[in-house]
Amino acid sequence: MKQLSSNSELYEYLQSLSKLLRERQAKELSEAVAHASETSAGNLSTEFLGESRMALKRLLKKEHGVLNSEERAEVKDVLNQIDAAFDRKQRRK
Repeated sequence: MKQLSSNSELYEYLQSLSKLLRERQAKELSEAVAHASETSAGNLSTEFLGESRMALKRLLKKEHGVLNSEERAEVKDVLNQIDAAFDRKQRRK
């Protein structure tokens, strides 16, 4: 399980995932994940988390075998953590 403890760790994860996708010739998916990571600069945490969640959901929907089962499970773990972070933010309001 990929455990992230900060937005900077999420950023690093997205950057490495984007590189992996680019190496596997999945340019469109790589660019979408890279774009999400770039929203970390100067944006609110919720915007970064939202962009990351959308990019990772899109990746799972469209990757069609680019990721192996372990990598796919890792993306799902990260998505679950993002969802949990949103839930915590909603409860604070």
